[in-house]
Amino acid sequence: MPFRLLVYITAILLDYFKNCDKAARKKQAFRLPAVIPIVLHNSERRWTASKHFKEMIDKAELFENYIIDFEYVLVSIKNLDLSKIRQSNTLVDNIFLADKKRTREEWTENLSELLHRIREMETEDLNEWITWFSNVIRKLNEDERSTFIEQIRKGDEKYMCSSFERLLMKENEQGEKRGRREGKIEGKIEDIIELLEELGEPSEMLRKQIMAQTDIQVLSRWIKIAAKSESIAEFEESIGLVQLQ
Repeated sequence: MPFRLLVYITAILLDYFKNCDKAARKKQAFRLPAVIPIVLHNSERRWTASKHFKEMIDKAELFENYIIDFEYVLVSIKNLDLSKIRQSNTLVDNIFLADKKRTREEWTENLSELLHRIREMETEDLNEWITWFSNVIRKLNEDERSTFIEQIRKGDEKYMCSSFERLLMKENEQGEKRGRREGKIEGKIEDIIELLEELGEPSEMLRKQIMAQTDIQVLSRWIKIAAKSESIAEFEESIGLVQLQ
C-alpha cells in the first residue's frame, strides 16, 4: 500500500507539473500542491499494512532523513460516526456514507436520505460520486449513467428511489463475472489476495491461479493459510503452487 500511494502521489504531481502554466513553474516562487494520501479501510479485519513508506525501505535506519518517507491517513469506514458525516454534504462525506452500506438491504435503508444529499451536490462532485459508485458498487454503462444523473436532477424523490433500487438490483450484463464478484467465491478470492498483498506483491501467475479456483472449501483453506503465512513463497509452497512460477 505505501508503494502504491507513492506511485499515485508521483502521478498526481507529474500531471500537475506537465499541465500547469510553464511560465509560472519557471519562477523561484513556484510550488507543487500538497497531496495528502488517504486510505479508506472497509473491512472487519484489523489494518496491518505499514503506514510509513520508510518502513518498506531495507536498512532505512542507516539513511536517517535522506530517503523518501511519508505517512498516509487511514480512515476506517466502519468506525466513522454517522452523525458527524451528516453534518456536512461534501463528496467525501457522501462516499463515506455510501461505503458504510455493504449489502443490498443496507443500501435500500434510508435511501431517500442518501439520494437527497447527492442531489444537492455540485455537478462536478455529483459526477465524481457516480464514478465512485460505478467503480465500487455497481458498474454503470453510459446510458445508465446519463439516466441516473437526469433522475437525480429532475425526478421526484419517490420515483428516484424506486429507479435507484432497480439500478442496484439489475444484473450486470457480464452475468457470471459480476455474480462471482458478488458471491462467496469472489469474496474469498479477494480476501486471499488482500492477505497476500500485506506480505508483498503476488505475481500475476499466482493471482490467476487464485482467481481460477472455484471450490469454496479450497478457498476457505487458502484464506487460513494466507493468514498464517509469513511470506508469499511460504503460501505458495503450502498450497502446492511453487511449480507454477
